[in-house]
Amino acid sequence: MIGRILNERYEIVELIGRGGMAYVYKAKDLKLNRFVAVKVLREEYTENEQFIKKFDRESQAAAGLSHPNIVSVYDVGVDGDVYFIVMEYVDGITLKQYLDKKGHLEYEEATNFIIDIAEALKCAHAHQIIHRDIKPQNIMLTADLMPKVTDFGIARAITSSTITMTNQTMGSVHYISPEQARGGFVDERSDLYSLGIMYYELLTGQLPFDEESTVTIAIKHIQEDITPPMEINPDIPQSVNDVVVKLCEKKPEDRYQNTDELIDDLDQIMLDANVDLNNGNDPGLLDNAGILDEDSLFKVEPGTEAIPKVEAEKSDVDELKRRKKRNKIIAGVIGGIILLLVAILAVNAMMGTKKVTVPDVSNMTKDQATAAAQAVGMKVEVEKEVNDNDVESGKIISQTPAAGTESQSGKTIKVSISKGSNKVGVPTVVGMAENDAVAALEKSKLTVSEIKREYNDNYDTGVVFKVSPDQGTEVDENSQVVLYVSKGQNTVSVPGIVGLTNDAAQNRITSNGFTVGTVTQQSSDQYAAGVVISQSPAEGTQTDRGSAINYVVSTGPAPTPTPSPSPTVPATPTPSGGQTQSR
Repeated sequence: MIGRILNERYEIVELIGRGGMAYVYKAKDLKLNRFVAVKVLREEYTENEQFIKKFDRESQAAAGLSHPNIVSVYDVGVDGDVYFIVMEYVDGITLKQYLDKKGHLEYEEATNFIIDIAEALKCAHAHQIIHRDIKPQNIMLTADLMPKVTDFGIARAITSSTITMTNQTMGSVHYISPEQARGGFVDERSDLYSLGIMYYELLTGQLPFDEESTVTIAIKHIQEDITPPMEINPDIPQSVNDVVVKLCEKKPEDRYQNTDELIDDLDQIMLDANVDLNNGNDPGLLDNAGILDEDSLFKVEPGTEAIPKVEAEKSDVDELKRRKKRNKIIAGVIGGIILLLVAILAVNAMMGTKKVTVPDVSNMTKDQATAAAQAVGMKVEVEKEVNDNDVESGKIISQTPAAGTESQSGKTIKVSISKGSNKVGVPTVVGMAENDAVAALEKSKLTVSEIKREYNDNYDTGVVFKVSPDQGTEVDENSQVVLYVSKGQNTVSVPGIVGLTNDAAQNRITSNGFTVGTVTQQSSDQYAAGVVISQSPAEGTQTDRGSAINYVVSTGPAPTPTPSPSPTVPATPTPSGGQTQSR
């Protein structure tokens, strides 16, 4: 696909991702001169009507959604046997990659992400679309860490008959809702369950259910309660813990019933993490009768009355909802920082603290950095050591505060030091099915950059027969590898050409992937002139694609030879008297 131009407009540049149904490529829109992402249906599905319909459903569903936290769909098309969707190109990383780098997120950052994603789901649900595959791998982060939900590949319109058959259950099993796992009714609350599992992972750095068997994981989603995230990360506030547990309730009726209820509670948390979410008789905690559910996670104990919200607090929440959550919070933080800076400047003015410019210590050793910091009256502290493929072992990767900013003498520069490249071995994948091989490589923290499909007489169709670099090779973590997948044996059945004219025979040979070999002529009483009377190899023979077919063309019946005249026999002389003389 690399280098191909779809519909004379979208030039494929590189492979940037893959899913169960499609490959995702970075492409150049030649008409608008911009980069786009092109999702191309896997070639093995192009003849499958069911998958074509599912692919079309994805495009129709996603094209109707317009929201800053949803990847935009620009175009849908078909070029020959290539079905594709053109989407907004997000030059960033997935939320999963971001989480892998950080281990886990502080509750404020995690909650900000969840609010934005919930806003995106609110837009989808308003259009009667459920995503059904919410997971960090399907959340792209822009350069300024704005999340964008992508891959509506298994979304369906919400209807009263939306039932997922057990043998057709879709989505990623680590994030799947109980009703989706058992093949039950799926609605917007199913997306909220998956969002809760993702919230859990962002806060703790681990999944609540993670087993070798996907079936075991699905059963745990159906039967077992999650371990409260506070037990794994005690720094998580009680209010955040309670929201996660409520999102992950087994029964849909015990969860938040829609994104509005969830966003209301998260807004309260971002204003005050110690908020008691019971105090406002939050609508998300009421049953259909308007009374707190007896089994609710946040139920009010008997004998206590709910305390009305202060009008000013309600106003704060309403104001928070009118603006983008992240900008609101950042604005508040900036305001606090400004006040703090004013106070610091005032103290510095009174105490005469010396201002200094923070030196650039990147790519220095700790000793070199310490000397550079001491030269301006600062200190160096190693905050962490991490593997890095780009920075030599023992050298500094990053620093806080940043180089060139102003600080005070006596302050500390916190640095991260490289432990060098993290080498991994290319796993043994030859002989595996394509999807299993990709999963094994990704588990080893390697990236499949390209899949090449070639004929191979020794491996069945869809089986990996080669990997580059070779399996067992030590490479840097996140290195790119190329998979070679068999298209099966490169043999085909020889077509029959006996009885065809010479021109028709040659057309049949080339159209079936063969080449015309030696053509000879021979007379024939059975076939008219110009008609093929025999071929080699014979019709139906299994032989290599592209091999030559030899044949013989009739010149018509052989000419009839002209008979030679009979020789004249001289007459025997007769004796006189007319009688033959006897001896």
